[in-house]
Amino acid sequence: MIPSIVITIAWVVVGVRSLLKLVNLFNGGTKNWLEVLFHLSVILIALSFIF
Repeated sequence: MIPSIVITIAWVVVGVRSLLKLVNLFNGGTKNWLEVLFHLSVILIALSFIF
Protein backbone atom coordinates (compact mmCIF):
# COMPACT_ATOMS: atom_id res chain seq x y z
CA MET A 1 0.00 0.00 0.00
CA ILE A 2 1.27 3.47 -0.86
CA PRO A 3 1.58 5.81 2.14
CA SER A 4 -0.94 8.64 2.20
CA ILE A 5 1.81 11.29 2.20
CA VAL A 6 2.99 10.08 -1.22
CA ILE A 7 -0.56 10.30 -2.58
CA THR A 8 -0.93 13.80 -1.13
CA ILE A 9 2.34 14.90 -2.73
CA ALA A 10 1.17 13.47 -6.07
CA TRP A 11 -2.09 15.46 -5.87
CA VAL A 12 -0.10 18.62 -5.05
CA VAL A 13 2.06 18.03 -8.13
CA VAL A 14 -1.05 17.54 -10.28
CA GLY A 15 -2.61 20.73 -8.92
CA VAL A 16 0.52 22.82 -9.36
CA ARG A 17 1.07 21.57 -12.90
CA SER A 18 -2.51 22.43 -13.85
CA LEU A 19 -2.23 25.82 -12.18
CA LEU A 20 0.90 26.61 -14.20
CA LYS A 21 -0.79 25.46 -17.40
CA LEU A 22 -3.81 27.62 -16.56
CA VAL A 23 -1.58 30.67 -16.03
CA ASN A 24 0.14 30.00 -19.36
CA LEU A 25 -3.23 29.76 -21.09
CA PHE A 26 -4.29 33.13 -19.67
CA ASN A 27 -0.99 34.72 -20.74
CA GLY A 28 -1.46 33.51 -24.32
CA GLY A 29 -3.16 35.55 -27.02
CA THR A 30 -6.25 33.48 -27.72
CA LYS A 31 -8.01 31.54 -25.02
CA ASN A 32 -9.31 28.03 -25.49
CA TRP A 33 -12.03 28.11 -22.86
CA LEU A 34 -12.48 24.35 -22.83
CA GLU A 35 -8.81 23.94 -21.88
CA VAL A 36 -9.15 26.66 -19.23
CA LEU A 37 -12.19 24.94 -17.72
CA PHE A 38 -10.46 21.55 -17.83
CA HIS A 39 -7.40 22.74 -15.93
CA LEU A 40 -9.56 24.65 -13.45
CA SER A 41 -11.53 21.44 -12.84
CA VAL A 42 -8.34 19.44 -12.31
CA ILE A 43 -7.16 22.00 -9.74
CA LEU A 44 -10.48 21.82 -7.89
CA ILE A 45 -10.48 18.02 -7.85
CA ALA A 46 -6.86 17.92 -6.64
CA LEU A 47 -7.69 20.37 -3.86
CA SER A 48 -10.69 18.32 -2.80
CA PHE A 49 -8.46 15.24 -2.41
CA ILE A 50 -5.77 17.20 -0.55
CA PHE A 51 -8.12 18.83 1.94
